[in-house]
Amino acid sequence: MSVSLCILLITIAGASAGTLPSYISPCSASDNKLDQCIEKVIQSAGPQFADGIPELGIAPLDPLHLGTVVVNSPALKLVFSDTVVTGLRGFRLNSYKINPSKGKATIDFTANVTLKAQYEIDGQVIILPIRGQGPAKIKITNLNIIIKYDFDTKDGHWLITNYKDNYNMDRAQFKFNNLFNGNKALAETTHRFTNENWEIIMQEIAPPAIKGIIKSCVEVVNKFFQGIPARELLLAP
Repeated sequence: MSVSLCILLITIAGASAGTLPSYISPCSASDNKLDQCIEKVIQSAGPQFADGIPELGIAPLDPLHLGTVVVNSPALKLVFSDTVVTGLRGFRLNSYKINPSKGKATIDFTANVTLKAQYEIDGQVIILPIRGQGPAKIKITNLNIIIKYDFDTKDGHWLITNYKDNYNMDRAQFKFNNLFNGNKALAETTHRFTNENWEIIMQEIAPPAIKGIIKSCVEVVNKFFQGIPARELLLAP
């Protein structure tokens, strides 16, 4: 999901030879099909960025380590620790648009992702009490994210100044081991209920997890921008 965001921001218009890896082909700001050129760069460079690029200071994006994710509402307290997201490598780029002169761009991409973590939960899901701690897994099918972001040039380097995101998904499936201290009957009832009502549950769980993914990616990109001058990221007309 976020692999494509990171790739597009890093490779918005390619770079001069010797600065970025050979598998990133430069695009020109004067290209009347600039969006399509960048889309090809994103698609071809995806696997390399998913693995990480140590020489550029780019950490692996699949798996992506989020650390601690907290869901805290009046009815539910849920803490994920040692959180790891996989599946970003298989992202599908739907569209990409950029306006270099205004410093604005939009990306639309989709991925099937899995979140694994240690969890602690206590509270109520809709009308059902829930508590437990142990390993957890959430599988999200066709997670679609649209990100609109602004970028500026400061001291000769690009900087992401603002971004907004929207997302939706086709399905989410939950597995929380050791619910109710291992009570199988209660755990089965809870899993059946949560998976049948996944949309309502994800309204609480999804925002901190997905926004954590996007935030981590933007931080990586800004770190990259600090090391590469803007003039090398966009070939002049």
